[in-house]
Amino acid sequence: MFKDIQKKLLLKYPLLWNTKFVPMLIIGLIYHIIYFILGYAEGSIDFTGKTYDPDNEVAINFFGFLLSLIIIILWIVYYLRNNSFKALYKKSKNALFYEWLQIFIISYIFISFALPFYLGKQLRERSYYSYEETQKRCETICLSDVFIDGSFAETERDSIKQENYIAENADENEYNEYDNEEYNRNGYHYFYKDHLYYKGTKYNENSLINRQIDNFDIINYEREIQLKEQIKNWLHTNNKVAVKNLMNDFLKIYKEHQLETNLDLNKWFSITYKAPDFTEFSYITAYDFREDDRENQNYYDYSKENYRRHTNGKKYSKYFFQYDILKEKYNKVSNAHVDPLFEYNAILAFLYGALAFSLLLFSFKTTSGKSWLIALIVFGVLNIIFGLGSVLIRYLYNYTIDETITYLSICLLFILFFIGYYIINTHIQKNKKFTEIALILSTWTFSMVIPFIYFIILEHYKDTYIFNELGTNTRTEFYYTLTDFVPYMFLINFIISIIALFLFSRSIRTWKGLPEN
Repeated sequence: MFKDIQKKLLLKYPLLWNTKFVPMLIIGLIYHIIYFILGYAEGSIDFTGKTYDPDNEVAINFFGFLLSLIIIILWIVYYLRNNSFKALYKKSKNALFYEWLQIFIISYIFISFALPFYLGKQLRERSYYSYEETQKRCETICLSDVFIDGSFAETERDSIKQENYIAENADENEYNEYDNEEYNRNGYHYFYKDHLYYKGTKYNENSLINRQIDNFDIINYEREIQLKEQIKNWLHTNNKVAVKNLMNDFLKIYKEHQLETNLDLNKWFSITYKAPDFTEFSYITAYDFREDDRENQNYYDYSKENYRRHTNGKKYSKYFFQYDILKEKYNKVSNAHVDPLFEYNAILAFLYGALAFSLLLFSFKTTSGKSWLIALIVFGVLNIIFGLGSVLIRYLYNYTIDETITYLSICLLFILFFIGYYIINTHIQKNKKFTEIALILSTWTFSMVIPFIYFIILEHYKDTYIFNELGTNTRTEFYYTLTDFVPYMFLINFIISIIALFLFSRSIRTWKGLPEN
């Protein structure tokens, strides 16, 4: 099939024939489909926790990287067999740009195989429940943790004169300047109260009223605040019906996934719901640590010693939920619904990876291999010299100069020098002697001009501080604006680089026809 396609392309579209674009495009699309299927299979979730969820991402992506590398190497071997540009074959003004564009597309397809993999994985994780159903279930799970093993929130802070604090605790030998409670040098000892007030009623700090709720990414901050207020109000108003309904909804989800517990609704309610103080409740284990069932616990089988450290001295009852398993599985579904299907930064990184590789290959195609290797050595040596030089300059100026700014500035000057040298010799003096190295280095680095200028400005404002309204030093608002704009800068730079390369490719065609002297 590929041979027939190539024969037709050779007669009608020799450029497409030379780059092997159509066969590589077909292979790349098949490659992406395979990795989408692999990702979809990887996204399966075993809610029961009886078997491992697939965790083969690293191996699959590493194999994909090796396979892509092999395919690209084989493609390069066939692609470099014919070089109409070096043979002075007649080409249109934009032929070089179209050739680079095909190289770029092929490079991007085989570099970005991970994108369909993670797309398939995320779609599979989303497929278990709709967004609304996932949010509803996650709210039930996180509220139920108040009656399982939720942590306690911090109460209000109070203070006492340091000398009084020492005197009060002298007999019990409890005073320690470096204990967990804060010590302030102005003579006050700060600590958290052992109680809190909710709607005028006083509760102990270890009351269920003060328990935190768990959270999932699908529950935004405003909704989390509403849920916290809701569960507190239920307890404060002694709303047993609402609490029992919550527990019942949780148990339905729990039993649906065949997770184990030694509690039913009535028992769970009776050992945790101790109105009106809510302090004499039983602590329920959020893990299954039963001695006689360790073989069935898989990788959730923690040692007793680790468990004791986890409990922080709490006296847990014999009752348990496999809450850790439930939360881990729903975290996956929650994150799948919240995370974007296509990560902007990942796409941008693959675009720049393909751009860098295509420019390396394009420069080799338009120049000699000897000059390409010399340019590579020059590029490496100059970077070492610039790096050492920037450190030395900072040392000579008593560390008052930022070495990052110095390094970027020196690199930028040399990039502009190579580009200027190439342009002057090609379009003004019309002589290409000694310009081949400059052409290669310009091809590799012209897309770095805007980012280097941007990061020089960013580094400058990084060390610029102003006094805010609180009288403390802070960076300028402009610095944070520049930081937030970095991904968009790279996108704009990519678009500008494509336009510049279109003009640059025409210039290379002109350069090829110039005499050596």
